[in-house]
Amino acid sequence: MSPGDSADTIAAYTSACAFFGERLATVTDLDWERPTPCEGWDVRTLVAHVVTGEALVAQVLGGSGSWDADVDPSVLGLNPMAAWRGTALAALDAASGDGVLDAIHPHAAGDLPGGVIVGFRVTDNLVHGWDLARACGADVELPDGLADLCLDFWLPLAGSDGMGAHFDGPVMPPDGASPGVRLLSFLGRTP
Repeated sequence: MSPGDSADTIAAYTSACAFFGERLATVTDLDWERPTPCEGWDVRTLVAHVVTGEALVAQVLGGSGSWDADVDPSVLGLNPMAAWRGTALAALDAASGDGVLDAIHPHAAGDLPGGVIVGFRVTDNLVHGWDLARACGADVELPDGLADLCLDFWLPLAGSDGMGAHFDGPVMPPDGASPGVRLLSFLGRTP
């Protein structure tokens, strides 16, 4: 998520993917059409968004694609967990390549270092893992260390067009809030 910290960045990405995967493993057949905290998205669309993001990371960081993020729930196929697992592993593998995090890659927000693209993915997995749990009626706390990393990543972008295009406006977290609650609040969620 920052230049020169490749091992830490990959570890954060791996942990965030695992967090999302743990939430996905609890989704039942009755949950797929439930609304999520993401306006207009049901559980199927949210999971398709994460799967699409991982597939794009694998392609872009692997040098074989451009950033085209149309979300089509059919990418989940008959086994959404297998679709997610395959794309997450491919994205982690691509991100782990020599020099990939420092190299510049195409992205919808412009040409960016791989570490910044992975920073987006860490946040996406973490926050959408929370969205998924919430949609399915579960309460889950974000891991403090990952939430702190994501806050450090996003705070310099506060108020930017990029944030406004992807997140609702920040809400005030309660006094003494955990890093996870502060991150969710910063990204427009009400925990």
